Formats: sequence, C-alpha cells, structure tokens
Amino acid sequence: MWKTGSYKNSFVISLISILVILSAYLVWMFFEKEAPCIKVKGLPLYLSSSKRFVLFVSDRKMGIRRIKIELIQGKKKKIFFDKSFSYSGLLNRKGTHRYTNQVLLNPLKLGFSDGDITLKIYAWDYSKRNSFKGNLQLLTKKLKIDTIHPQIVPLSRLNYFSVGGSGLITYEVSEDTVSTGIYLNKFFFPAYPIGTSSKRFKRYVCYIGIPYDIKFPVDFYIWAEDRAGNKAIARFYYRIKKRSFRKRSIIITDSFLKKVLPFFSHLAFPENARDIDKFLKINREFRKKNNRLIKELTSKTSHKRLWKGAWIYLRNSKCTARFGDHRAYFYKGKCIDHQVHLGIDLASVANASVSASNSGRVIYTGIMGIYGLTVIIDHGQGIFSLYGHLSRIDVKKGQEVKKGDIIGLTGQTGLAGGDHLHFSILVNGIFVNPEEWLDYHWLRNNIIRKLKRIEGY
Repeated sequence: MWKTGSYKNSFVISLISILVILSAYLVWMFFEKEAPCIKVKGLPLYLSSSKRFVLFVSDRKMGIRRIKIELIQGKKKKIFFDKSFSYSGLLNRKGTHRYTNQVLLNPLKLGFSDGDITLKIYAWDYSKRNSFKGNLQLLTKKLKIDTIHPQIVPLSRLNYFSVGGSGLITYEVSEDTVSTGIYLNKFFFPAYPIGTSSKRFKRYVCYIGIPYDIKFPVDFYIWAEDRAGNKAIARFYYRIKKRSFRKRSIIITDSFLKKVLPFFSHLAFPENARDIDKFLKINREFRKKNNRLIKELTSKTSHKRLWKGAWIYLRNSKCTARFGDHRAYFYKGKCIDHQVHLGIDLASVANASVSASNSGRVIYTGIMGIYGLTVIIDHGQGIFSLYGHLSRIDVKKGQEVKKGDIIGLTGQTGLAGGDHLHFSILVNGIFVNPEEWLDYHWLRNNIIRKLKRIEGY
C-alpha cells in the first residue's frame, strides 16, 4: 500500500509539473513580447510623384495580425494602406508569418502638398499581450515632397563652335540639383560645379566637343535633375560652323608593311594571311578597338580643372597631318580602305623630347595598337591629351605632371611611317581639333574669358 501510494503521489506530482510547464510554455508563447519586423526597400527621401516601394513584414512566432500605413503632414493624416490577416497557428511558417508586397505611395493624389511629410508603418502580431491587441512595431520615415523643377540660368552668351571643334558653356542651376550637363543630340557632356553664386544657385562649367561627323539639325540644350527626380531643360544661344575636311591619299607599299607589321606580331591573324590583309585588319578592327578603349579610359576625369594657361606644341615641330583628314589608302594602285585622322601629326628631329602640353595626371601608359607607345593625360573636367607613336615613355600611370614636363620621346611605333608625334585632344571621350587648344587666341576668346567671368581664372 505504501509503495502504491507513493507511486500515485509521484505520478500526480509529475503530472502537475508537466501541466505547469505546459501552461508556462503556452503563456510564454501566446503572450510573447517579440514585435514584428518591418523593412522597406526603394523608398526615396524626396518625392516628386508617385513611387512604389517594397514592404517586408515578418513575425516569427504568433504571426502578423494587421499592417497599416499612414501619411502625416501637419494636422493632416491619411491612411492609404490597411490590411488584416487571419490567424494561421503556431506551426504555420508560411501564412501570415511573412508578408512582402509593393506599395504605391502617391502623396499628391492623397491631397498632400510640397514640404516635409511623415510616413508611418504599423504592424501588430497575434500575441495576447497588451489586452490581446498584440505587440506593435512602428517604422517612421521622414520624407519631403518636392514638385518644383530645377531652375537653369545660362551664363555664357557667345557660344561659337565649329564641326570637329570644342568650347565651353557656363550656367547656374538651383542648389538642390544632383545631376546636370548638356545634351548634343545623343551625346551627353557632364558639367562640373565651380562655386556658389548665392544660397539658391550653383555655378557649373561644361566642356563640349562637336564630333567631326555630327548630323544636322542638332538638338542642343542644358539638362538638370534634382534630388526628387524633377527634370528641366533650358535652351541657349549657340552657332555651329560647318566645315569640310581635307582629303589625303596614303600609299601603302610592301616595304612599309614589312617595317610596321613586326610591331603587331603579338596579334592573332588568320593562317597564311597576306601582309596587306594584316594591315587592313589592324587599320580597321584594331583602330576601332583602340578608340573604344580610349573612350572608356576618358570616361572618368578629375572634377577639378588641372590645366592652366596656354597649351604647348612639340618644340621645333611641323604639322604634317591635320585633324579630320579623310584618308584613302591605296595599295598597288587600288583604294583598299578609308579612315579619318583623329589628331595632328607633329614632326621634329628623331627621338625628340615630348612635353606634357599642359598640367594634369597620367591615366595611361603603354601600347595602344595603331597609336604605338602611348601616354594619355587627364587635365580635369573631361579634357584629355593623347601622345602616340612614342619610342620611349618616361612617366607612370597616376603620376602628376606639370606643363612642360618630359613624358617621353617621339618615335615610329604603331602604324607610323616615320618618326613623329601623334597628338590628340579629347573632350568627354570625343576627339576634337587639337589646333584650337594650341592656339592661345582661340583659347582666350572661347575658354579663358568665360572662366574669368565665373571663377576668377
């Protein structure tokens, strides 16, 4: 009897313990205090129109009961999203334990106006806490409605260009502008800030390059976008002078081919390819490849102007080929190719010292296909100079150079028939006429005077 009673007592005690533990567990689960988790993605700080953002809400334990979103501006409140969920049980991890959806935010349609606005996202779970109302999670975001377009004020008035040439346009935009530049047909030229004219406006400079093959009529305008995504354009006075380029015949001989092709021995050519076929592949395909690389290299530039004053020529040199020359290549009396010369050729004595035409930072040194041994210098704000056919390079990538510093020696590497320097100027990746930049009269009238007016050059 004693043993039976003790067994009964132990059983009762164990049962009570289990019930107490189970009750405690149920209380802990049903009255858990972990609030839902709220996350948003794609919600901008500034709004100019409707915007969709992604809403993530999750609750690991009891599940989501309700989600509500409201906008507040002063005393005005509007609920534009309110969704309730059925209880899915403790073991269901898919139902209302996770909610993801795109939410359309359109404050203007809801009657809100420009200015500060508050977005509040509420999420309750199915916990029995807080008088069975559940745990509450609140996510608050401070936003701003801005529907005012950027203001653009052109400053430079005499904007004269020629086909294949370049120039500078200066203007002001409202201080909340985050991206601006100038469009010329499909070409975009980024602008660079140079100071503040007032509390409401910033001043910008934008260097323009007119492609030698530009199509007329042109669409030329200033473009700006503010932090809320509002866009604006402004027209300005300009004149683009059409010009024709020289036509030149280049005679290709077998002796020339035997002289230049060894430089390209590292390239892959079809088996049993003739020397003239190798030349054509270099002159066509590799020329395009080289120019694509140059465009890529010149897509990044210092936002500060690194050059100053007159640009300098190769000392004691003569110009033997001009920018934009349309070249027809003849081999054994037959025209085999056409190309355009995108720089000027300057000839002096063999292995003449080549100076940096102006101050800047070296961004490339090495072999550049048809250009041979090449140096490219960034002069800031989209202006670059290129030095090709060198026989020796005396600078390194990343090196700061001053106007007149020796960067290498002239040579006949690449597709060069004799010792000379190929010199190019690029404006935001577009080859332009270097003779303009080397002409101080042009530089003073078209660039320096405009800079003096806005930045005290």
